[in-house]
Amino acid sequence: MVKKKKPWLAVLLSLFFPGLGQLYNGQFVKAISIFVLVIVVNMLSREPLEVFLKFADAKTLDNVPRATFILVVGYSLVTLFITGISIYDANVTARKINLDIEEKQL
Repeated sequence: MVKKKKPWLAVLLSLFFPGLGQLYNGQFVKAISIFVLVIVVNMLSREPLEVFLKFADAKTLDNVPRATFILVVGYSLVTLFITGISIYDANVTARKINLDIEEKQL
């Protein structure tokens, strides 16, 4: 028997780490896919972020190489996008699970 889900909890979990809301909703393959995607993006952003932080010590971004700045901003936007999609999906899925449960009870 599938238990009703708390959409706010699914959202909170996905906000904490993308994919946790999907795991809470019982979508294991989707959760693992999101986990892997987030880890890959973070691994790719590691080197540009280290370079960015090395140059950003000087209280101005003028010294940061343009390509490094673009990569850091790009990876940050990708991470925000993945997080947003994960939050939205976790909320919608939790609500759909609850509607399905209610329909079966009628």
